[in-house]
Order: sequence, then structure tokens, then C-alpha cells
Amino acid sequence: MNETASWATACEWMGTLADLQGASAVLEWDRETIMPSGAAEARGAQLSTLAGLHHRALLDPSVGDALDQLLESGDPVRAASAHEAQRERSRAERVPEALVRELTEVSSRSVAIWTDARERGDVSAFVEGIRPLVALTREQATCLADGGDPYDALIDLYEPGTTYADLQPVLDDLAARVAPLVEQLAGAGGPALPEREWDGDRQMALASALADQIGFDQTRGLVGRTAHPVTMGLGAGDTRLSTRVDVADPLSSIMAVMHEGGHALYDQGIPEAWRRNLAGDAPSLGAHESQSRFWENHIGRSRAFWEVVAPMLSERFPSSSEGLGPDDYLRALNRVERTSRRVESDEVTYDLHIVLRARLERAMILGDLDVTDLPGAFDEGLHDLVGISPASPAEGAMQDIHWAAGIIGYFPTYTLGNLYAAQLAEAAERAVGPIDETIRAQGMAPFLHFLRETIHCHGRTMSTPDLMRQAAGSDLSAEPFIRHLERTYAPQ
Repeated sequence: MNETASWATACEWMGTLADLQGASAVLEWDRETIMPSGAAEARGAQLSTLAGLHHRALLDPSVGDALDQLLESGDPVRAASAHEAQRERSRAERVPEALVRELTEVSSRSVAIWTDARERGDVSAFVEGIRPLVALTREQATCLADGGDPYDALIDLYEPGTTYADLQPVLDDLAARVAPLVEQLAGAGGPALPEREWDGDRQMALASALADQIGFDQTRGLVGRTAHPVTMGLGAGDTRLSTRVDVADPLSSIMAVMHEGGHALYDQGIPEAWRRNLAGDAPSLGAHESQSRFWENHIGRSRAFWEVVAPMLSERFPSSSEGLGPDDYLRALNRVERTSRRVESDEVTYDLHIVLRARLERAMILGDLDVTDLPGAFDEGLHDLVGISPASPAEGAMQDIHWAAGIIGYFPTYTLGNLYAAQLAEAAERAVGPIDETIRAQGMAPFLHFLRETIHCHGRTMSTPDLMRQAAGSDLSAEPFIRHLERTYAPQ
């Protein structure tokens, strides 16, 4: 079989995988947005069936020779696709199909339990809901680890080639460096917005308009509403981003749009021709989070950005926005304040939340922390690291969807994303110009173009460290991030 024939065989096989994943993503999106609660059991079974079919297709022996040949291809897309295929097939060989299906079904059920428990503040229901999922995830991790560290095996699903031994010094160092900044900067920024009501439907209209502003193509995607913001790529030409709505605080939705918008722009920036092969994705979740955090924190917390958004708020919320201008929103947003909620924490304290979650989920997977003890350990750790206790049960261990969905090993990628985003922001300013000046003169398009040319267009043809090194001009470092914090939050 020549390379052309091998590529044709591989493309047909990868297209099948993409279709199965896309069908699953459609069902998951429906589950997170409009699915009636009574359908949770059936939806879990549907997703389980698709997961089993995907696992079986992934191990198709008829493509083995084609993939072996493509590994040596001089074409970077073909070689990258074959490399990713071999990695995924190797993982699939270690995990029984029955476990894959059970994990998927139990995860879907667990998310439904979490949604209800979080709304009611029922911690015990949450614990009992995730208990079987954590046990299954531990079993999956043991299979993947093949005698190695099971938590490392889960991290590898999201950040290939990375171990907790690699991450722990980064996380611990950041925590140590950030702690004095929290003490120094606590209270920086300004007061919260006045207590006013911001209509939920109008917030969703604003979310859609804001997505347009940053370059999200709504002919190839849409903006939805969920309890926990999420972005899903459902296939070529179909990227869904969602935001939450708090009628007392429009900033929550706006920043969720910026965060999820970063993910969505990355998804839309992958070359369309690659979308049905395994090179057509980000090389890691750290790379993906670099995009969400770039847009959320470096664009979304800039003065010029709020010069754009403040008039949009005035137009849609004339009463609620009365007397408020760009500086009021920016000061409220950039207030350094200890909060129990990760997704609404400021940049200075954010990574402390990640350190806590990484430690807890590793302990759960290694068997050092029983699920029953998770809420208490979370509350204690939050107090020790951030200096605050949860304001309500919903703001404790069950505030995030990740553990309820079986997404364990993901949290550290947020910190990697923060570090990479700061490096990319400095590189973007060198290439395009200062953020404020550029937005005022040209809008946000130049920054999207920069990311399209340096990050999005490469898909998985490079590893994340190589990709970021090429884009930012340096290896991973915390220094740009620390500089950003000091510059943004230093008392005036």
C-alpha cells in the first residue's frame, strides 16, 4: 500500500471516529441546555452506546498498516494524525470497552444528579452521585497507567506527556509567589457594581453580540445558556459556546463569554480540511486554555475592551447601567477579593483554586481521600489556601462540573493556560501593538489574526511546548504572568 492509499484508508477511518464523536457531542450539548431532567437515564444509555462504538472503531485492526506507514510521512498533517491515532489506540487497548461504556453512562447520570444537587445545595446527594464515577475513573486510571502513577495517566489524557511531578513544582511555586500578592493587593480595584437587576434574556442577547465582537462566526456556531459555561465542537462548521446568567451580576456572563469564546475561536480556527482527521484539534488542553485565558484576562480586563462593552450595556440595560462607565465595570471586575467560587475569582487568587483541586483529585484517585470526605477537605483546603470558607454548599466541592462529569486531571491545565496566555499576550503586543491602543484603533481583530497565524492553524502538528515556544519566543515561564498581575492589579 502506497502512502496515498494509506492516507485514504486512514481518512475514512478517522471520519467515522469524528462522526461518532460529533453525534455524542450533540447529545451532550442537548443534555446541558434543553434536555428535560427525566431523560437523563436514556441519554446516558445513548451516550454509552456511542462510546462503545467509538472504542470499537478506534481499535479497528484493518488500519494498523496504514497508520504505521503514515508515521514516517513527510507531510506534517498525515504524520501528526498517525501519531495521535497510535496514541489513542494504545490507550484504548488498555481500557475494556465495557468500562468505557459504563463510565460514559454513569458520567451522564452523575451530571444530572450534580445539576439538581447544586441547585438545592444538597452535598450528600452530590457525594453519593459522584461516588461510583470516581471509583470507575480510578479503575480507568489504573488501566491506563499500566503499573505507573494513575493520576499521571489521567493528566496525560488532557496534557500529553505531562506528569504531576512536572506540574507540582509549578503549582507550588505559583501558590508561594501568589500568596504575598494576595495579601498585598487585597482590596485593589473598586467596589462591586450597585445592586440592580440585569434581565437574563437581555444578557443572552448581549452574549451573542459580544461573541460577534471578538470574531466568533455564528454561521458556524451558536451561543447558548447553561448552568456551567462550556464550549463544544460538534464537528466541522458547528461550534457551541455557552454562558451562565446571574441577574444580579452581568460581569459573570460577560467573562464567561470571553473565556468560552477563546475556546470557540480556537475550534473555529482549525483548518476546515483537517476537521475529520486527528490533526484537526489542539495539541493539549493547556494550549486550549491559553486561548480562553488570553481572551478572558488579557483582552477582557483591558480598559479599551470596556470602552466597547459599556455602551452595549447602556443600550440594553438603560436603568441598571445608569451612572456606570468603563472604569466602574473594570474596577469591579479587577477587584482582588477572596471568593469561594473559582470561575468568578480574580486572576491573583485563581491559581490557588487550581492548586486545591489538583491536590484533592490526586488524593481521590490514589485512594488517599474518600469521596465522603471530599466536601470537608475542600472547605478546609479553601480556607488554608485562599483564606475563605464557602459561602454556601453550592460554592464548595460541588461548584464545578468537572468531578461530576468524571473529568479528573483537567484542572492543572487552567494554570498552564494562564502561564501560556501571559506569554502569548506579550508576544501579541510585540507583533501587533499594545492591547488598549490596538483595540481603540482596529478593534479586536488583530489579536484574533495573531492567534490564527501562530496557534490555531497548526492543529496538532506540533506539541504544546513547541507550539508555544514558536509563538511566544520562549519556554514556559511564570514571569510574564507575574508581571501581568503586578501591572494589572498594583494599587494606583
